[in-house]
Amino acid sequence: MKGFYIAKKGIIITIITSVAVISLAAQANENSTDLYYQLGKIGIVIDDVENFKIIDRKSNNIIAERDKEIIKIKVLSNFDKNKAGKYIREQVALLNGLFESQLPPYPEFLTKETGCDEKYKPISKKNRYGEYYLLYAGKRFGYGICVEDLIEYKASMGFFYCPEKNGLYKIEYFVPKNEDVKKLINLNESFNCKH
Repeated sequence: MKGFYIAKKGIIITIITSVAVISLAAQANENSTDLYYQLGKIGIVIDDVENFKIIDRKSNNIIAERDKEIIKIKVLSNFDKNKAGKYIREQVALLNGLFESQLPPYPEFLTKETGCDEKYKPISKKNRYGEYYLLYAGKRFGYGICVEDLIEYKASMGFFYCPEKNGLYKIEYFVPKNEDVKKLINLNESFNCKH
């Protein structure tokens, strides 16, 4: 009988230890800095985000980095298709406004407009979940850069909508200016809503 109680205690201790280990593993995954894992939790898949580590996360915003690459993701929940469309139109208007020709603020130069050369203006592309733009960014990840010397990054800004989740995802991706633009295109083209 004594052996039965010892065996029973051993089983109980094993079960308690197993539950504790599983709980700790689940908690570790919950707080994981792995971008791929966290994207899966919010219901999206993006290829080639392995080895990106989350460096900042505040409510619906994620910033992750890998070497000299940066990804910024904004998750907008409870957006129906109309609300998402309105948000995208407003954001695109702001983006395009950075590249429009303007008159200088000084009267003696009123005949000369300033603007951005075509090669610096955003290029629009589409995939099945939305639209994204290829453009350049400066040292602080700002857009509207129209001078070669100020360019630090090739960048993309994408707006992708997942109707099953009523979720809109704004994804900004920055790579060093020497990188091939295909890297930006491949990442944006790989965006997928998890079903």
